[in-house]
This record gives sequence, structure tokens and C-alpha cells, in this order.
Amino acid sequence: MRPDPIRQAVHLPYRAAGSALLAALLTVALVAAFASQAFWQEWRSIEIETADRSRLQAGWLLGGTHDWARARLSDDAQRNGAVDHAGEAWAQPVARLPLDAFLAGSAAPADANASASPFLSQQVSDAQGKMNVLNLLEGQTLSPLWLQAFDKLFEILKLPPEQLITLTNNLLQASARSSAQVGSVLLPQQSTQLVWLGLAPTTLDALQAHVTLLPSRTPVNLNSASVEVLQSLLPSFKRAEAQRIVVLRLSTPLRSVADAGISAQQSNGQYSVNSRYFELHTEIWLGSVSVAENALLQRDGTNVRTLWRRRSVVEEKTAHMTSLALQNPL
Repeated sequence: MRPDPIRQAVHLPYRAAGSALLAALLTVALVAAFASQAFWQEWRSIEIETADRSRLQAGWLLGGTHDWARARLSDDAQRNGAVDHAGEAWAQPVARLPLDAFLAGSAAPADANASASPFLSQQVSDAQGKMNVLNLLEGQTLSPLWLQAFDKLFEILKLPPEQLITLTNNLLQASARSSAQVGSVLLPQQSTQLVWLGLAPTTLDALQAHVTLLPSRTPVNLNSASVEVLQSLLPSFKRAEAQRIVVLRLSTPLRSVADAGISAQQSNGQYSVNSRYFELHTEIWLGSVSVAENALLQRDGTNVRTLWRRRSVVEEKTAHMTSLALQNPL
């Protein structure tokens, strides 16, 4: 049976219309996909440019606040460099200070309703309020005096004594290799790098509040040492006696080692009431970007210099939006 040419002629326009509609739908879908891709690329470029601008501005502000902290320490040396304690101006924390107030020289606290506005926080702390790991070294041998103090600290904090043995052995090896300039092994420069010497991360976390790593051997400032450090340095002290010193210095800072009941013969260079090294932590919030910086400062007289600075950046909003885009790709 031959097809009817008239019927075929009638269906041809409908077929052509259906093909045209399908082609139009495909075109619209492609245009929408390309437009969506272009929009996402544009949004991503804007977010990256905004984040880069915020990081750059935060870098400038970190430089300014860093110099401000150094000036506070230098001013303290002029006023009273013989004694350092937590009641002095340099030790007072700056919490959520609006940047406009900082630039204007005001110390007004942040408005609770202005959480989106740029602000900064800063804390200068006494690095010599902690036990310096480098004190364990006495030339190319271990110091019996400081080894006893660290052993007592590990006991108080209920840390594995094997970890102290590992730390001291690796510290001796790294010191010998560094002195002889053999291989690429170097002594750690920061307390967070003590894992290089075999400390477990959990052990390091427990020690962070009581132990530091400074460029040279240093006494512990009794005006800023923790109860645990005081107990470790003064084996004859019980916890109650260490707590008594901590309470006493809140109202009357120690003016000399003798004020803590320690004679010159007992001191052995382990204790002091002033400091040369200070830790600086600064954090600046600019929109969705938070930039934090840790630094170590050394003060000699009125001269304050920076030994190292470490910076980290957190981009909360951008990271969140980027993760959403990766979870829902086009």
C-alpha cells in the first residue's frame, strides 16, 4: 500500500515545528548553561579580588599593630625595665577593638551590634614565663638542673617520661649536627616545631602553656610563671606555696628573686623578675577574612626587634561558597 502523499504533506509542517521547538529548547539550555558558568566565573573573580584586597589591607594593619606593640614594650623599658609583670600596660589584652578606634588612637570597646565591622585583637605575653627547652643544653651535654625541672614538669602534667627522654636525646643530636653544620638537620625555632624532636602532638599541646623555645638560654620570670612551672623550678615548693606566690604577685609584683623566698645561692640563674623575650599574637577581621599573626620579640634596653613572624589567613565566606560550588558543579 503506497503512502498517501496528501497526508504526508499535512504532517510535514508539524514535524518541522517540533524540530524547531526542540532546537530552541536546546539553544536556551546551552545559553543558560554558558550564562551560569560565566556568572560563576565572574563571582569567583570578584571573591578572589576581594579576598586579596582584604589580605593586603590586613597585612598593612598587621604591620602597624606590630610596631605599636614594639613601641609599648620600648616605652615600658624606659619607665620600669627592672621588673616585668602582668599588671603593666604592655600585658593588657586588646579585645575586638574597632579599627577606626585604633586608627584614631582610642581604646573604645567594640559595639556588640557591629560584628561585621573590621576590628582587631592583640595580646603581648611574657615568653620567659615559660621554661625554655634550650635551657636543657649546657654546651654539648644536658644540664642536670634543668633536666630535673623538666622531669618534674612532666610528672606534674602526667606526661609519659619516655617523651622527655626522646626530646632530650633528639635535642642533643640536633644541636651537635647544627654546630658541626652536618646534614640538613636544624634546631627548631618555634615551640610548635618541637614535634621535630619526637614529641607527640598531644604531649606538645599539654606543654604549650608552660614551655617555650627561645634563641638562647633564659631564666624564668617568677612574675609570669604558671603554678606548674613554679613547682617544677622549686622542687621544695608544694602546690600551695606556688599558688601563694601567684596570688601575692597579683597585688604586689615581685621586685627581686628574694621576694619569692629564694636566696642567691638557690637561684643558679634559673629565675628572674624581668624579661627580654615576648610573644605577640594579633588577629584582624576584615569582612569574611581573618588574618592572624604570631611573632617573637626581643627587647634589649629600649631596642625591640622581631626575631620571627608567622601569619595565617582564614577566608570563612569564600571557603564556604567555594565548597558549595564544588559540591554542585554545573
